[in-house]
Amino acid sequence: FRRVLFRSVISRLDELQAALLRVKLARIDADNQRRRDIADRYLREIKHPRITLPVVGEKNEPVWHVFVVRASARDALQAHLKAAGIDTLIHYPIPPHQQQAYREWNQLSFPITEAIHREVLSLPISPAMSDAEAAAVIAACNRWQ
Repeated sequence: FRRVLFRSVISRLDELQAALLRVKLARIDADNQRRRDIADRYLREIKHPRITLPVVGEKNEPVWHVFVVRASARDALQAHLKAAGIDTLIHYPIPPHQQQAYREWNQLSFPITEAIHREVLSLPISPAMSDAEAAAVIAACNRWQ
């Protein structure tokens, strides 16, 4: 089974994708470190009292493929950042128990999960971001009314 699964994954990778992946894999450690550096700045410098930053345990070292904050007025924060030229995403807008795949659970209520899904917002984070771009995100977050 593993061999068949592996072959099916490999067979979907065309030459162009393989060439891009080869270049990107050579830089993965540097790219991950750049994401960590940006995340560290966000954690240190975003000081807005209505923005809840992620908490990282001492023994953890995430690579930050997304940087998710929480705000009870998420839509207002997102609009503020958009007005400042900063794109954000809501990666998981629907709580799992309300998705069609779990229809039998749709009528249930999980208040904490539902609150999280109303509040989460992903800030931009990328190894291609400049220090000035990261500073602009931080400044815009801290200026939010």
